[in-house]
Amino acid sequence: MRRLPPLNALQIFETVARHRSFTRAADHLCLTQGAVSRQILALEDYYGFPLFKRHAKGLTLTAEGESLLPAVKESFARIEEISLRLTRQRTDLALKVPTCVMRWMLPKIMQFQAEYPDLHVQVTTTWQHDVDFQMEPFDAAIIYGSSPGVDVQSVALFEERLTPVCAPELLDDKPLGSVADLARHTLLHPTRDHRDWKMWLDHVEARDIDANHGPSFDTLDLATNAALQGFGVAISDLALIDEDVAAKRLVRPFDAVLTTGTRYYFVYPDSVAHQQKLNLFREWIAAHWTETVD
Repeated sequence: MRRLPPLNALQIFETVARHRSFTRAADHLCLTQGAVSRQILALEDYYGFPLFKRHAKGLTLTAEGESLLPAVKESFARIEEISLRLTRQRTDLALKVPTCVMRWMLPKIMQFQAEYPDLHVQVTTTWQHDVDFQMEPFDAAIIYGSSPGVDVQSVALFEERLTPVCAPELLDDKPLGSVADLARHTLLHPTRDHRDWKMWLDHVEARDIDANHGPSFDTLDLATNAALQGFGVAISDLALIDEDVAAKRLVRPFDAVLTTGTRYYFVYPDSVAHQQKLNLFREWIAAHWTETVD
């Protein structure tokens, strides 16, 4: 049987290497300096070579210590990540959601919580549109793309369909009777490359409108909020602005809609597909999601 180095000493080694001091490491670990020093000496005895160079002004790692440190950090980080996953309550579902779809997702999560109060959905919002279940501590995620990816279970939520939107009062002084009238308005862009406006203008063959005009935002939701405040005309997704249009907070000045071929998906890894909480949420969202088509 292989003999492993003392794991407690390895953890203390990582802390000492981080602080470059026995005293500061001892304070951090709530141990005495002598206890920390003895653990490091035991580890050095195990390996048969010193891990630190002792100086009057502190410590530096030896070449061997420098080689050992990255492996120790990575191993403890991995153990911590797996432990969090294993010890998380069975009734908690950690969900990663792009900020841009929270307007659509939040009412559905609240409705689910009302029907299943014993299953707690923990939402983390992000500007990212993807997820790496190997590296991120989430049970499931909402992602955006041309496909849900590999090694995941998925539910297709809705296809992206883009159209311009603005506040009703914006049209009082500058009506949008035709696409050409967009030249008199500020275009609000949900991406820095302005691709959404460019695609829609190409779709309606409006080549005289400058798609590079107007401010850029980090997310579709921020651009839509700017439109709600009357700052200009945003390009947005039908599903994400459906409630605002129904409540007359936003209007759609044109009927033209561009279907981009990308979708939003609810996904979770194959490795946890047997978990009841994930299957329950999947079945609920699949049963309750009905796409609004104008």
